[in-house]
Amino acid sequence: MNRNPQQGVALVAVIFLIVVIGAALVVISRLSISSSAQVTQNLLQMRAHRAASAGLEWATQRLVEEGATACSAETTVTVPAYGDYTVTVRCTEGVYNRPNPAAQRVFLFRLTAEAAFGTLNDANYVWTQRNATVEL
Repeated sequence: MNRNPQQGVALVAVIFLIVVIGAALVVISRLSISSSAQVTQNLLQMRAHRAASAGLEWATQRLVEEGATACSAETTVTVPAYGDYTVTVRCTEGVYNRPNPAAQRVFLFRLTAEAAFGTLNDANYVWTQRNATVEL
């Protein structure tokens, strides 16, 4: 029997390549899933930011149209474009006197809008807060 000591080396090399390529595919698959989840989270966060901005615009418009009577402690706003988001707007009023000879009174309204999607401890939960100060 005459045996060649290099027989079967190609089989070992092919099995090694299959294992390496399989491991690379698993790593790429996991990175793709992680990236997809991150993109979803970023999209939800961006929408929450826009919903909170819409809440601030709504509150500002009410202040301009109705004056100080529109400033309420807390109001839940429905934003049609972001129906799945809960938007809460808070308003606090401050009255200040300008340090000039006329002692003009200034009304400052601090607006806070919070937008949330999902529930706490949910994988897709996002929350954001925006603030604005309006002088009338």
